[in-house]
Amino acid sequence: MHRSLWLLWLVGLAVAVGLTGWRWQIERHDRTVALVVDGTEVRSLQALTGDLEKVLESLRAAGATAVAVSSETLHDWVQAGRVAVISHRPPLLAASSRQPLDRLRESFQRQWHQVLPPPHREGEQWLLPLPSEAVLQSPLPIGLDQELAEAVRRSGLGVVARLPNPTVLTDHSLRFWMDEVRRSGAFAVLFEGEEVLGYRTMLPQVAQALKELGVLVGILELTAQKGDRALGQLVSERVVRVHSASLRELPNFTLPELTDRFSRAVRERRIRLCYLRLPFHLKGEPLQTAADYLSALRKELEGSGFQIGRPTPLPSLTAPFALWALVWFGAVATGVAFLTLFAPLTLRQQWALALFVGAFGLALRWLTPLWAAKIAAFGVAVMAPVLALWLGYRQTLDSGSRWQRTTKGLMACLAFLLACGVMEAALLFDHRFWLKVDEFAGVKLSQLLPLLFVLALTFSQWWETDELAWRERWAIARENFHALFNAPVRWGQLLSLMVAGVAVAYWLMRTGNEPSVGVARWELQLRALFEDWLIARPRFKEFLLGHPTLVVAFFFLTGTHLEAKIGQWLFLPAVIGLASVMNTFSHAHTPIAVSLLRTVHGIWLGIGIGLAVLEGARRAAAACDRRIARQQATFAKGVTHERL
Repeated sequence: MHRSLWLLWLVGLAVAVGLTGWRWQIERHDRTVALVVDGTEVRSLQALTGDLEKVLESLRAAGATAVAVSSETLHDWVQAGRVAVISHRPPLLAASSRQPLDRLRESFQRQWHQVLPPPHREGEQWLLPLPSEAVLQSPLPIGLDQELAEAVRRSGLGVVARLPNPTVLTDHSLRFWMDEVRRSGAFAVLFEGEEVLGYRTMLPQVAQALKELGVLVGILELTAQKGDRALGQLVSERVVRVHSASLRELPNFTLPELTDRFSRAVRERRIRLCYLRLPFHLKGEPLQTAADYLSALRKELEGSGFQIGRPTPLPSLTAPFALWALVWFGAVATGVAFLTLFAPLTLRQQWALALFVGAFGLALRWLTPLWAAKIAAFGVAVMAPVLALWLGYRQTLDSGSRWQRTTKGLMACLAFLLACGVMEAALLFDHRFWLKVDEFAGVKLSQLLPLLFVLALTFSQWWETDELAWRERWAIARENFHALFNAPVRWGQLLSLMVAGVAVAYWLMRTGNEPSVGVARWELQLRALFEDWLIARPRFKEFLLGHPTLVVAFFFLTGTHLEAKIGQWLFLPAVIGLASVMNTFSHAHTPIAVSLLRTVHGIWLGIGIGLAVLEGARRAAAACDRRIARQQATFAKGVTHERL
């Protein structure tokens, strides 16, 4: 690529660095985390202790921020003894006071336009007839547990409302639930079950009602609720990310493991509301166990620089059009450089292509900003690892000692890759990506394509034919692929291909924050150990595989012709680590400081391991040479003795 386009790339990089610094400033001030206790479990503690005020005071003193108040059903009231069914045919409810029956009557009228007669008194009981026996069997939600909400507010804790998605939701019933949230004094809402309120047909109305209410809207990570992304995009200026451990998986964790899990989610994935299920599976008095859990988590988070309280939403920010355009043209220059690896483009053709693609991207940005950002970031993520290897390879061809050329190649490769990572993060400068209500598209494909490109470049001998004319290079590449496709298939080659395919499939399934395969317990413990040491855990495929192999590959490239061929093939595992670095920056919901720190840790650890491998190989070779020399000396001494 011509140096004038490299200047365009540098301008884009400079703007990307500025946007990254802006994002870091925003994230540095977003450090308030809410610890929310499940209201049903608060009721369980109340049943065990007999004193709701004592329970709430203990939780608040231990570090709880709020209590999640769920919806109640008629069945819940019957189970709790607030009302009693004294007749099924006709259905008739009884209560010791009029208040619960009036509330039930209001709920029926406001939600379903069912007008029930007023409660009437018979002796010491109040009675309320129901419209049909089916009402007693259906889990119809009555409203939020306002009694618990009032007690929570009196204790000084905040309220988080958990809203169901009723089977029949209308404008009238939506207003009823918004009034329930307002009456509870909730500062945030979460959603019960597998669906958010309003899924599917009333999401726009729900979004507008939540905006008018001014509450935070919790979006649960890892466990998707139907409609959560769509609703999150509609109310992105009010979204807060939520992490929780389900009742099913909770018994698998010890107290330190639970605190590590939530602390990691807060540090690495911008979680600002921790929804806590209390670890009753642990031995001990339940209320004290809950207080110990909250205290440990609060201490862990405060030790990491966070404060416990009510979080505030991220500012609704998108990169200014002019700044994003400059970064986009830098990405376009990266694309032109990538194309010049495979085709001879004149200066005029390079600039014409850059201007055409640049104009297309700006038009797309004007029409659909999020898709423009995702397409641009995907392109950079695919091209950067291949270009980084190419730039590093070219440095190894310069004059100088072997270690000088190795160092130049390695530094050029990693510096260019890190610059492209910052550029990728800048292209995703939008609060909706930071909150993961929208996200980078094509994670697994962006990991696979660089590997396929490097495989094609290596097999076609594209690296070593760099000095030849383009026609000759393409002719050699065609001959190599023609020979491959016409070669007979051998069982050993087929078995090797199958093993390689399984390894690549496993690698791709492990890619991302929500991998398709589980993580072993020992690996989770090792991750926690690295986080304790380094704050941000480097990725295993970077510092254990990719970067050490990269060091060895560049060292081999500066050796003999045979060693150079080996070095080129070592680019295949090396590019996995480089693609992983780009994947790190595509996770926009991870704070940029964590992404940078994780990448730097992966680089220095990987280089250290690579140098250790080279030193070990040198010593092994030296020991082998000494052993051969001793054998030759012994053999020569024996021959001399026989002659004498």
